[in-house]
Amino acid sequence: MPSPVGHALGGIIAGWSAAPRHDVRAAVVLAAVAVAPDLDLLVGDHRGISHSVGAAAIAGVVAWILTKRTAFALAVGLSWGSHVFFDWLSNDTRPPLGVMALWPFTSDYYKSSVEIFPPVSRRYWEGRFWIYNLRALVFELIVLGPPALVCIIVNRYRTRARSSDRGGPPPPSGGAGGTGGTSDPPSLRATRSEWPGTHPGR
Repeated sequence: MPSPVGHALGGIIAGWSAAPRHDVRAAVVLAAVAVAPDLDLLVGDHRGISHSVGAAAIAGVVAWILTKRTAFALAVGLSWGSHVFFDWLSNDTRPPLGVMALWPFTSDYYKSSVEIFPPVSRRYWEGRFWIYNLRALVFELIVLGPPALVCIIVNRYRTRARSSDRGGPPPPSGGAGGTGGTSDPPSLRATRSEWPGTHPGR
């Protein structure tokens, strides 16, 4: 199974395009949502209902109820779903193998025959704990880091382009706002009219 870092990067990749905003806060939220399915470790039911399309849909519905924003709800659902997909593609040696991916339609466990992500170890008391997890982390950064970065850069560029298009042409540098062809503020023009030797109309 991928590490929390791998899941966080996957969540950003999956949900970034659908998210209504593209900034650091959005990235943090999507990363947290993608890691959230593994909270089932706290109740001893790992890779069960939380690792399913049903749970992803529920997460999206909850996000919509809280924000009333369809785009945000979709982004949350996709980020949660990325966790399910990545675990399905991972090495797994503890039965039941795989994830309960299709709950609530079935409680069967599913695992891909193609294993992309190496295993991680939670046995911190063993010497191989650091070896397993460091190897997995390096692999995840190499495979998922560049796509996440590209996704963020491209979508931020598109957002700025759309904002620029909506803003219209910039105002003229001189003669704008009824200043009579000069860029001086009204207070300065009024002061000038009172200078000795300046008489309008002469």
